[in-house]
Amino acid sequence: MKKKIDSMDSKIISVLEKNGRVANTELAKMLKTSETTIRNRIKRLIDSDLIKIVAIRNRAKLGYELSGNIRIKANTQKIQSIGKSLNKMDQIWYIAQLAGYDEFDVEFNVTSQYDLQVLLEKINKIDGVIATKPSIRLQLIKHLGEYMASFPDSKGKNMIKE
Repeated sequence: MKKKIDSMDSKIISVLEKNGRVANTELAKMLKTSETTIRNRIKRLIDSDLIKIVAIRNRAKLGYELSGNIRIKANTQKIQSIGKSLNKMDQIWYIAQLAGYDEFDVEFNVTSQYDLQVLLEKINKIDGVIATKPSIRLQLIKHLGEYMASFPDSKGKNMIKE
């Protein structure tokens, strides 16, 4: 079910996207409203799962300078177990199950070409993985740092459980 927000909520979200640490009092001044209104609206946005305020690490500055994605062709009968195995790999920070030619798209960060080779070997050893197609990111042009919601199955449960 799509949840509605008004223009005040949109403005709050826009400011928080740029600086998630902005004080409620400063945000209230910027939007010409009370600090209580800001606090209540942020709480409602968080409680309704419309936003999440988190720290996002800069993996490149932490030494993980090689990044990119890997498309994975897999046996569709083993999607659940493959997803669980991928989810356990620290170098992978994004996993999407796909409809189409490939079954998964994963994003990774590693410290070296050797570490990428080791990661690919681990992925290719997963039962049900047929092929991997890695791509190296040359330049990150845009990243919104969006809070990525998990998409539930028809029964409201996450499709790939840990």
